[in-house]
Amino acid sequence: MAAEMKPAYLFAGSDNAKLDTAVSRLRARAEREAGQGSLESFPSRGSAGPDSEALLASMPAMSLMAERRYLLADGIEGWRPKAAEEVAAALQTAPQELTIVLVARGKVPGGLAEAVERAGGDVHTFAAPDKRELPGWLVGEARARGLDLIPRAARAFVERVGESTVRLGNELDRLALGSEEGARLDVDDVEALTADTSERAGWTLGDAVVCRDLEAATVAADALMAQGESVTPLTYGMARRLRDAYTAAIALEEGQTPQQVEAALPMAPYPAKMLVRSVRGTTSSELAEAIGVVADLEWWTRGGSDYTDEVALTLAVRRATGAADA
Repeated sequence: MAAEMKPAYLFAGSDNAKLDTAVSRLRARAEREAGQGSLESFPSRGSAGPDSEALLASMPAMSLMAERRYLLADGIEGWRPKAAEEVAAALQTAPQELTIVLVARGKVPGGLAEAVERAGGDVHTFAAPDKRELPGWLVGEARARGLDLIPRAARAFVERVGESTVRLGNELDRLALGSEEGARLDVDDVEALTADTSERAGWTLGDAVVCRDLEAATVAADALMAQGESVTPLTYGMARRLRDAYTAAIALEEGQTPQQVEAALPMAPYPAKMLVRSVRGTTSSELAEAIGVVADLEWWTRGGSDYTDEVALTLAVRRATGAADA
């Protein structure tokens, strides 16, 4: 028998995969026990978080259909202190037939955890494993899916897919669907079965930087961050693409024909042809500067600055494409 729903829940932490799972389970239970439409969502509006005023206005409302209503505010880490204080106070007087669910994908605004507990609710924290813990985490997640992923294969898995637990979990789900129960996966299996998303994503962004196309590079960077890509593997992919482009630009400036340059590049003919085509109009000195910017980006993301990864990548993209106001 399922436990009785609490009046409030706070799901918090850095493990987006577990946070998404917790929210999905709550949605399913709300629909199963109270029917469609019993759960009202207040999604994040970017850095400002969900609309706290709309949430507060919905708390005293009554439902003529469901015995219990659910209000879900996702992204409350963006709330300012005033908004957090107002919601914390409202939790204490919320109707008995209401369940309020707050999701903080990062730091919880001050006072909200304590307010949830005072209201008789539960606080659940999901911390994502750090980089050193990811291989062990992957082994355990693979075992839960009926796969035997050996440790060295888990390390290769992280290198190829990135550090996002959401992306890693999704890729494990895909592997589990295509593998027999209890299948043992080694490094060769991982390389054969996984798409090298981090490298390819870095090449996509790198191509836009090679062409010095600020708009395309910005769109690519924003999309990659939104889908959970880690900046570290993106940096490696960009650096490799830019080094190949620099080699091609030098050869072209020395008088070699495009065909000669394509043949000398360490890649298949078609990608080599497309790279040489993208280099035209960009000088080797501009590409050298872009390579230096990517080196700065790697240093920034390894503790060399106070920038978040998203801000560091945005600044690097603007500098590498030669944006005048970067």
